[in-house]
Amino acid sequence: MCKETPLIINVPHSSLLIPAEEIPFFDKKRLIRELMVMTDHCCDDLFDTGHDMLVFPVSRLVCDAERFREDRQEIMAERGMGAVYTKCSDLSFLRHLDEDSRERILRTYYDPYHSALERLTTEKMNMFGRCLIVDGHSFYESPLPYEMNQNAERPDICIGTDEYHTLPVLQNRLCRFFEENGYTVTVNAPFAGTIVPIKYYREERRVQSVMIEINRRLYITADGCIKPGFSKVKRDIARAVNLLEKLVLQG
Repeated sequence: MCKETPLIINVPHSSLLIPAEEIPFFDKKRLIRELMVMTDHCCDDLFDTGHDMLVFPVSRLVCDAERFREDRQEIMAERGMGAVYTKCSDLSFLRHLDEDSRERILRTYYDPYHSALERLTTEKMNMFGRCLIVDGHSFYESPLPYEMNQNAERPDICIGTDEYHTLPVLQNRLCRFFEENGYTVTVNAPFAGTIVPIKYYREERRVQSVMIEINRRLYITADGCIKPGFSKVKRDIARAVNLLEKLVLQG
């Protein structure tokens, strides 16, 4: 049973599933490599802290629920990696889609997920008067060609924030927690921002959100084998999320 708290755990990139009807659109050889490189492996396990959790059901290569729906709003669309990818992480060809196929994918996967996130956020608001979304991700040990930030010095933990939807106390206490437990931490680097339902985006400060990104070198090898450090990372994420819960309940 999930805890009754104002928290929602959002894990949008952990799935490896490519539905059968989507496979013909992809370059098959590149698809296999991209699944290994682009998936936030095991984040649905790492961030399972007993709170309400939404996990996107298909691979981000099919549809990326973390992007803005419309390409004109999404900076990564310039690199063929908006809500519906056409390019690989090395910016080579991934798949060809016409506009009708793109819209079908968005209606099938993107829209229901965002509706569920908005509905759950509204339920938390009605019950607690506030909501905190914890956006759970991992990132590759070295910069991939598509990434905006190409700094080779990558931290153990990246905290993503939004100036409107992330209270400074949440950011500061979260950074301090991970640093005190031996991790190197940066804010909004190499990745920035955090998810908020469009209905509440820049409209409702009581909807708070913070992203926690875990460097994969801490818990998984390049070929997908779990490292001994996995259990410590999972335990520390749970402790961090419980800290956030206390802060939100304190108001």
